[in-house]
Amino acid sequence: MAFTSCQETLFEDLDSASVDVVTNDNVKYEGNILTVKKNTPVDFQLNGNPDYITFYSGEFGHQYAYVDKTEYDVEDIKKMTFSFSLWSQYGYYDRGVKGRLKVYYCAGEDETTAFPGLSKGDFEADSILVETFPNWKLLTNDEELITSSTHNNSGSAGAFSVDIPTDFYNKKLTLAIVRNPQNQLVGEEYENSEGKKETALQSSFNFQDMKIVTTLKNGTSVTTYASAFGFTPLNMKNKTYFEDLEDSQFDLPADLEYGSVSGNVSGYWNLSSIASGTFSIRGCAVNGLWRYNWLVSDYINLLSKPVADVGVKVKDISQSSSAYTYTYSNVGTYRATFVLNNSNYEESQQKLCEFIVNVVE
Repeated sequence: MAFTSCQETLFEDLDSASVDVVTNDNVKYEGNILTVKKNTPVDFQLNGNPDYITFYSGEFGHQYAYVDKTEYDVEDIKKMTFSFSLWSQYGYYDRGVKGRLKVYYCAGEDETTAFPGLSKGDFEADSILVETFPNWKLLTNDEELITSSTHNNSGSAGAFSVDIPTDFYNKKLTLAIVRNPQNQLVGEEYENSEGKKETALQSSFNFQDMKIVTTLKNGTSVTTYASAFGFTPLNMKNKTYFEDLEDSQFDLPADLEYGSVSGNVSGYWNLSSIASGTFSIRGCAVNGLWRYNWLVSDYINLLSKPVADVGVKVKDISQSSSAYTYTYSNVGTYRATFVLNNSNYEESQQKLCEFIVNVVE
């Protein structure tokens, strides 16, 4: 016994084409809902001879409703969480870490409240902009995430996590990180163990696993790592001569103003592992000149879909198919869609055959 659920969207040439589902003890069709036990194959009968058939299971990443959508609907989202971990190394906590790093954000609605963005070509204008922009709000800082007991311990990285307010979803969100926000020239002076005066070294900071996790109401989640935020370094001391960078072993960026590095070069952001949300900035040695750096994102579109939903090709003009079998492995409710197409050089025709699939234990 078979049932059909179809919706015609264009033209009439596909009227004779349809998709049926074969029912049995484990696959039932009642009240426009197909109920099937998980891990049970569902057999679909393909009637007619359309040129192309594509199947969308309705599972995450395979929903026909999202084929042409580049953004999520706010109504689809259960919550968004921004998180990362931070740890510091080298030197003493009080002298090189405490108060030396801040994370800001701006969530604006229009040009009067949003961060206007970096030019990425006029360094002087960009450096003045980040320092004087009035709408930065403090998100967190090193003092909230690092203590004297966790300094120099990567295993005790301070964890930060916050649910993004829903009224931010449609705003222009920008993140900014500043190392040495006071633009301190050298570390504080103290006597070392030999009784000699020296200035404190500048500690290094390491970010781990920076990401935004979008949890949808259908129970699935999408992780967007910091590489998608469009971070741009601003190396504020790029014209300063640093004696400790004379050695040819240091591979400085070609662009000293906006560039980053892939190694441990003092005063430049290392973004080589940012695809996994990991990046860092190295300090300087005892008696060295302290560095001053910003890292500023592009607008972060919180509703952006990182990957378009896709279907499975069931048939094209080069092959014939009268049946298709699919197995759902997870309990849930899905909208399965078969897209039937005919086309020629003059026009195309399309028909949707949809099933509400309730997968049970």
